[in-house]
Amino acid sequence: MSTHKAVTQGVYTYATSLMCLLGIMQSQGREPANPPRTLVNVPLFHVTGEVPVLLNSFVVGRGMVLMPKWDPGEALRLIEAEKITYFVGVPTMSLELMNHPERDKYDLSTLTDIAAGGAPRPVAHVQRLKDSFTEAQPALGYGLTETNAVGCGNYWQNYTDKPASTGRALPYVELAILGAHDARLGLGERGEVAIRSAANIKGYWRDPDATAAAFTADGFFKTGDIGYLDEDGYLFIVDRKKDIIIRGGENISSAEVEAAIYSCESVKEAAVFGAPDERLGEVAVAVVLAADGTDLGEDELRDFLGQRLASFKIPSRFIWASGALPRLGTGKIDRVALKARYAA
Repeated sequence: MSTHKAVTQGVYTYATSLMCLLGIMQSQGREPANPPRTLVNVPLFHVTGEVPVLLNSFVVGRGMVLMPKWDPGEALRLIEAEKITYFVGVPTMSLELMNHPERDKYDLSTLTDIAAGGAPRPVAHVQRLKDSFTEAQPALGYGLTETNAVGCGNYWQNYTDKPASTGRALPYVELAILGAHDARLGLGERGEVAIRSAANIKGYWRDPDATAAAFTADGFFKTGDIGYLDEDGYLFIVDRKKDIIIRGGENISSAEVEAAIYSCESVKEAAVFGAPDERLGEVAVAVVLAADGTDLGEDELRDFLGQRLASFKIPSRFIWASGALPRLGTGKIDRVALKARYAA
């Protein structure tokens, strides 16, 4: 349950951030040559499409070009034809733009920002974005439906400098890292990420128990994400509570393993999840789609991961996909469907 006040606060939080960034560009003599236009390539039933894209565009005077369905080739065509300046989607969308075989056919120089949200962006992709879209700056946002998309933002050179971070708190937002019994943890300590702002929802519809469990006594929403704050106030998300794989008593972060797999340029898509194991209780399983034109094999990928992960974190089983991994309506990879299919 969200209020008009909460939605409006979410919108103006993003508007404030955007106007600050535009002010920085103007002070540096880098005012955009084209009027602001965004590609609406995420569904409007999702909080990203609703708040920072649709409603925020009305506030900041930004044109919108609607896509009925995501298609990377059509997105490239529209970016050129409509002179799109701002692109945002789940990280797999910007990856598909980079990997598209016809990318170089299009003039994408009007893009000033390529942002992502809704899922972690692999660290290795940040520099690839800068190399692929030389006129555009990378960005990453973090928020939830329960916070009306409000949380953190990591922009431009700051994002390049700290590509593993989802950024600092947005304007009007407070962050906390919670330990046992909602105790506040210090810098560098890992715990549950919590967010407090006027953009937070009131609660869950007809579910007072879930509402009570989701909020601290002083109004912080508990996100279910595990993370920490560094000395500069940058938030690092290390995993979801429910996505921790416990292998023989050792914790494995699905997000960490996926990031390591994505750092291999021969990988196009990947998803990691836990599967039951009689001896260890649970083991990591990876579903991998190799990049077009590569002959990546399991031995090669295991050797690659062996230089980046502890041996117990390397997936016990690799499943090689023959086509694109299943997606949710938001564009995220449907890890639940993959787990239901392969984890037995």
